Amino acid sequence: MRRRPRWVLTISFVVIAIGVAVWTTYFDGPPEKCKPVIDMLDFSRAQAAQIDSKSGEGVPTVAEDAVYQQWADGLAERAQKVNDPALAAQATEVAQLANQFVMGLPQLRTQTQARAPGAPAPPAVFEMALLNARITDKLAELRKTCS
Repeated sequence: MRRRPRWVLTISFVVIAIGVAVWTTYFDGPPEKCKPVIDMLDFSRAQAAQIDSKSGEGVPTVAEDAVYQQWADGLAERAQKVNDPALAAQATEVAQLANQFVMGLPQLRTQTQARAPGAPAPPAVFEMALLNARITDKLAELRKTCS
């Protein structure tokens, strides 16, 4: 019985390694059209962490509005970089919803400060919760599309 030379095994291993490297580099990642969306999602995740670290419980203060405004502006800026028409529509909608959320913060603050103790939550609380849910859902849709 004849044994194969080691060089055949070595060449086979090298060819397989090169094939795996090429596959993961060019074919296994997200499509090119998703790169701006992934940037937008990463930005939103980072800003959410920053907002969580700077805010306390309850309604955001006037001082915290700037962080929320940076988040909305950053989403709008990144949404403009999305070139695929379907993804651009979704990204633009997320940016618009984020802007609506930021614009609703003063009204939320006013309504909660004017509320009597023990009274039910003001309507702005429910509106902001709905906006937050829509933003989260749209971001999840984008994440699912580009994963």
